[in-house]
Amino acid sequence: MTFVDKKNIVIERSNKKVVYNMVVNKHYANTWTASSDIYAIYYKSGEHKFFDGEELKLIGCVIYGNPVGFRVVKSICEDLTDTDVLELKRLWVEDGYGSNIESYCIAQTLKMLKKDSLDTKVVISYADRNANHKGIIYRATNWLYQGFDIGRGDAFMYRYPGTKEWLTDRAIGAKLGTNSLHGVLKKIPDMEYKVKFRKHRYLYFLCSKKEKKRLINNLKHPLVDYHHHDNDEMIPKVEKKYWELDRIKKLAKKYNTTYEKAYEIVKSYTDKGIKWE
Repeated sequence: MTFVDKKNIVIERSNKKVVYNMVVNKHYANTWTASSDIYAIYYKSGEHKFFDGEELKLIGCVIYGNPVGFRVVKSICEDLTDTDVLELKRLWVEDGYGSNIESYCIAQTLKMLKKDSLDTKVVISYADRNANHKGIIYRATNWLYQGFDIGRGDAFMYRYPGTKEWLTDRAIGAKLGTNSLHGVLKKIPDMEYKVKFRKHRYLYFLCSKKEKKRLINNLKHPLVDYHHHDNDEMIPKVEKKYWELDRIKKLAKKYNTTYEKAYEIVKSYTDKGIKWE
C-alpha cells in the first residue's frame, strides 16, 4: 500500500473556474454545487519547462459551502445559526497519488478553513449509501458520526426508461419541475423509481474545545459508534423495476415502519419470489 507523498502535495484556496470541469465531469454526482470555500489540490511534477519554479498538476479539489437543506443547521443544534455551519459538499482526487490522499486533503483543508472561515463552528458531511459509501475517509480524520437515521426516509430516486443512471429527487425536480412520485409518474409513466436511502451523517468541530463540548451536549441527535450500522447496512442493488408503491405503503402502515424499511422487505421478498401478503 502506497501512502500520499505529502511533500509533493500543494493545496491552495481556489475558485469555481479552476475546478468546475473536474467536479461536473469526474465527481460521481456530476453536478456543480453552491460553494463558499474552494480548495484545489496540486501535485509537484518537477521543474516547469518555461518558467522558474515547480510544475503543478491539478489532481483534485475539496469544496465547502452552506448546507443544502434549510433544516440542516437546526437539526444539528438549536443554538447554531446559518453562519456557524458549513458542509463539505464535494471531494474528488485523481487515483494514483496514495491510498490516504483524500483523508490527508480533508484534514489539511479543515485546518485552512479555521483561518479562512472564522465564524464556522461545525462542518457537516455525508456518505451516500445509495453510492455504497460509508464514510471511511471521515472516520480516518476523526469526524463524529450520527448514523443514517436522521431526516426524511420516504423520498425516491428515479431512472429514465432505458438508461443506467439513477437521479436524486432534487435532480429530477430540476428537470421536470416536480419530484413527488405522483408528479413524476404523471409526466413520465414509465419512469423507474426506488426508495432514496438516507445518508451517513458526520460532524467535525472547528470551534474551541469548550464550545465543542457545549454543542455536543446539546446535539439534537446523539453521536453513535462508527460501526453502529456496519452489520445491518442495506444497500440496494436494483436490477428490476420496483413499482410496488401500494405494497410499500401497505406494509409500512401494517408494521408501523418507514417506507425505507418496507421497501427493503418488499425487495427482499420479490427477489426470492415470496409473496408477503
